[in-house]
Amino acid sequence: MKKNLILNILHLRLFVGTLGEKDYFSWWSSAFFTQGSQAFLDPIFPRTRLLAQCNGVTRAAALVHDEHIGVGQTYHLFRLPEEMEQAIHRTLQALGLVAQFSEDTTRDDLLARLKQLAVPGQPDAVGPVWVGSRQDLKDMDKWHQVAGLYFQGFHSNNTVFPYFS
Repeated sequence: MKKNLILNILHLRLFVGTLGEKDYFSWWSSAFFTQGSQAFLDPIFPRTRLLAQCNGVTRAAALVHDEHIGVGQTYHLFRLPEEMEQAIHRTLQALGLVAQFSEDTTRDDLLARLKQLAVPGQPDAVGPVWVGSRQDLKDMDKWHQVAGLYFQGFHSNNTVFPYFS
């Protein structure tokens, strides 16, 4: 699996996961990356706080995505095939991303980072949006489309759930 692809998906997951939390766009009700979460998580996960935050927001976002898309032969940013999930987990453990995701990161910072990964999405997209087949999960261009759909969704305040099947 290409390291660049996994790193981009990881960044996309962190940006979208954080922006979807209740203190930003409130697409899911979690608060793993909100102000004060560090004080709660650091005593429990002193060396792996970012991993715990990412796992928590991934689970919260996956539940909401699954409610709208369904479960079965579909995949989305927060529920991928096992080999991709393991690669993301290994990458997250290996990288020093903590400084990039401090409590001081603003909504505008996250949107700007998401926009850097995006190609323009469908401006009127709402709800589940099919992006491609399972084989397309390893296509970087498809993930840029996914980033564009999320960016457009946040920008227009429309919940969108890109998926592969």
